[in-house]
Amino acid sequence: MAIFKQLAKERSYYGFMAADYLQQDYALVNKPIILEEKNKLRLLLQEDFLIISEFRALKLDKEAQQFWWQAVRNLKGNDLLAAAKIAQQWKWHKQAILTVARAKYWDDVALRFPIEYEQGIQENASKQQLDTAIIYGLIRRESMFDETAGSPVGAMGLMQIMPKTGRQIAREINYPWRSKSILLQPSVNLKFGAYYYRQMLDKFDGHFALAAAAYNAGPHNVNKWLKIDREYAADIWIETIPYKLKFPNNYLW
Repeated sequence: MAIFKQLAKERSYYGFMAADYLQQDYALVNKPIILEEKNKLRLLLQEDFLIISEFRALKLDKEAQQFWWQAVRNLKGNDLLAAAKIAQQWKWHKQAILTVARAKYWDDVALRFPIEYEQGIQENASKQQLDTAIIYGLIRRESMFDETAGSPVGAMGLMQIMPKTGRQIAREINYPWRSKSILLQPSVNLKFGAYYYRQMLDKFDGHFALAAAAYNAGPHNVNKWLKIDREYAADIWIETIPYKLKFPNNYLW
């Protein structure tokens, strides 16, 4: 019991499970970064940030976001935290999340886990009878709320839909498919992503962990991972998945 009590103090996967076991609130440890206006202005007047501002004024957000990493490359300490807050204010959630990760500051929960696209998420969660938290979690892990995100294997948009999967979903729900570019439209991506997760949930008998694994890695991989020589509790089985994360555990929590 002492181990559970100690673990429940952590904001982590096992910390949350320990809190559930003890029937107590999660330890979110939320300590938002305070961005003072004078520090914000000083940073925005630096040459790199002036260039970013010009790109933004010209509505060249892609170029501005690409230049962002040159701007923050040499920042340290409070300047790096201030840059993360600026990105958050601009609704550049991916840049904000990754920038604050560079600073190794994990306790600004709202910055690291934004509530964005709320109406579309609620509508599609309701339609597919899903908890909104599931969709938020999938978006956070798949794209970090970058609606233009693309993966090396071709997945697109907020919920990282593969074009082949998107075309199949469009056929099933009778949605007009013009080209894969529609997957970069948040309204379409959310609709397709929620629908696909619902399919995975039904396929794996309502088990949300298996459905989430199938959503990310494909149902064929989950079926393969389930072919083990003994039964495991879900939390232990998750640890047997042969996937390596690119980021440290505290990046996720």
